[in-house]
Amino acid sequence: MSSFGSLFFAEQHVRPNGEPEWMPGSDEVARARAGLEREGVVRSLARGVGAPPLVAPGQTPWLWWGGAVLWLVVWPAVIALRLGLGKWPWLPWWLAPLIALCHLLVLVGPVLYSERLAGRGELRRRFGRVQTLAQMLALEPAEFEVWTAMLFQLMGYQVKNTPVSADHGIDLEIGNDRLRHGLVQCKRYRGTVGEPTVRDLYGTIAHERADFGWLVTTGAISRQAREWADGKPIELWDGLKLVELARRYR
Repeated sequence: MSSFGSLFFAEQHVRPNGEPEWMPGSDEVARARAGLEREGVVRSLARGVGAPPLVAPGQTPWLWWGGAVLWLVVWPAVIALRLGLGKWPWLPWWLAPLIALCHLLVLVGPVLYSERLAGRGELRRRFGRVQTLAQMLALEPAEFEVWTAMLFQLMGYQVKNTPVSADHGIDLEIGNDRLRHGLVQCKRYRGTVGEPTVRDLYGTIAHERADFGWLVTTGAISRQAREWADGKPIELWDGLKLVELARRYR
C-alpha cells in the first residue's frame, strides 16, 4: 500500500533553515498558543482522549456505591412506611418520593455526564478546536499526540497510548475490524522529515509485527522519504495533510 502523495514527488521549496515555505512563523504560533490557552483547548487536551474518570484509575467509587445502596434500601422503606403503614403523619406524602427522585438524579447525573463527554459528538467538538497548522505547532508534544489520537478515533480506529519506557519511538497503537495492529509516530516538528526517520519507523513495524504504520508530522516530508516509503505499509502525513484532515473531521 502506498503512502499519501507517493505518486507526486515534487520537491517542496524550503527556507535556508530547512523549514518548508508554508510553515507559519514563530509569532503566529505564539499567538495561537495564547488563544488555545485562553479558550481552554490546552486544558481539554490535558485530560486525554476519553472522558475524565469519575474516580482515579484502579480505585473503587465507594461514595457512589454508598449512595446507590442508600437509595435502594432507605427510600423504598421510608415510602412504604409512610404510604403503606401511615407512619410519620407529619411528613407530607409527596416529600419522600421527591427526595428519592432528587437522590436518584444525583447518582445518575455524573454517569450521564461522563458518557456525554466520551461521545463522538463531544470528541469531534474537542478535536475541531485545533484547525490551523499554527495551532498544531503551538501544542506541546504530548498535546499533539492527544490531538492525533482524536483524529484516528474519528477515522474509526481504537487508540491506545504506548508506554514511554518501551515505545521504540511509537506514540500510538491503533486498530479496528480491518486493521489488526497499526503504529503511529507523532512528530510536532517545523523542519523536514527525512528518509532515515521513515526507515526507522519501518524497522519498528517489522520488529513489532504490526500491519501498518503512520508517520504524522506538522513539518514537511522529503521527496527521498516519500520515494522510499512508496509500496510499503506506511502512510506519511505532513502538516498540509493534517490541515486537510482537520477540516474533514471537524
